[in-house]
Amino acid sequence: MPRYRNVALLLIFALIVAAGLAEAKPPADKPGGGPPEGGKKEEPVDHTARQERPIQLGVSGGSVTDLANGYCCSGTLGALVQDSLGTQHVLSNTHVFAGDSVAGGNGVVAEAGDPINQPGYVDVQCQNILDDYVAGLSDWVELAPGGTSLVDAAVAEAVPGAVDAEGRILEIGAISSDTVPAALNMAVKKSGRTSGLTKGKVSALNATVSVQYSNECAGGSFVTTFTGQILVSPGNKFLKPGDSGSLMVEDEKVNPRAVGLLYAGSSRVAVANPIDDVLTALGVSMVGVPASASGTSGDASAPKGLAKASEAKAKNAQRLMQVPGAVGHAVGLSSRGKPGVVVKVLVKEITPQAQSNTPAELDGVPVELMEVGEIVAY
Repeated sequence: MPRYRNVALLLIFALIVAAGLAEAKPPADKPGGGPPEGGKKEEPVDHTARQERPIQLGVSGGSVTDLANGYCCSGTLGALVQDSLGTQHVLSNTHVFAGDSVAGGNGVVAEAGDPINQPGYVDVQCQNILDDYVAGLSDWVELAPGGTSLVDAAVAEAVPGAVDAEGRILEIGAISSDTVPAALNMAVKKSGRTSGLTKGKVSALNATVSVQYSNECAGGSFVTTFTGQILVSPGNKFLKPGDSGSLMVEDEKVNPRAVGLLYAGSSRVAVANPIDDVLTALGVSMVGVPASASGTSGDASAPKGLAKASEAKAKNAQRLMQVPGAVGHAVGLSSRGKPGVVVKVLVKEITPQAQSNTPAELDGVPVELMEVGEIVAY
């Protein structure tokens, strides 16, 4: 199963040693950006195109090793971060920048220094073009096949002059250097390779969820379980294959704060790592407008009962996973119109068997089913 982006199937796959490239039919879809304003039809913003240097983020990109088994793969160059020395790096996902974890279909494995291109392979017929290099892989969090992870995150050191030094994101602009925790019903937005600028709402927090991956482009599959995740609706209207690596920010017009790093989804939900977990894991901070000058609003207060629901969920995790079709669990607001926070059992599909085996409550906290479909790394 493809890991991310509807990969370009090679109609002609000839390795040309001297040029070091492979050709493929490019994707037919060329998504645009946000809706027109003021009733005027505007030219769509193409996030798949080669950006003028220095590039803005929220655009097509990926690793030059991400070509194997007759396919090439790409994702999104999400945001700009910096390390303790002030060196700037492009932020995305491990499975976008270092997803080639076996030497199977192409004889290589991702390693530090691998060039990161813009646009990504899928938007240039799988050609390895030296002038497209904008960064070099510098650090990533290893995924744990069959195990548990907190984040799917990687960084690549920016080539001087290749990336906007202020970290502007296409259709979003400059962001705040500050971050903000996700909150239930928080309005969020993102800028990504495939679906451009989209908006959604946080539908669940503290999610434990299983995600399907490939060990290289169009390679073998494995599953990793993530804890402490953010779920966003409306699913594939917010995040599509190829949008992995997009930075999720609060829906503010000016200098929004980072909320999460998007990496997976389904027809029902999108999944993001909390941004503070990402930054801590990689030892970096956001590049953006200083918090004192950004003008962003304060943090949203946690709804009553959130801590109690999270405690009940953690205490009864094993029981929740015994519900037929369960792929995880989370906490969120009731979908039945009742006040307060409930425990959500995440299932691929709500069935009579799932309904009859779901407890009405746990430790005094109501329990509800939440249909999420099959969650795959995008």
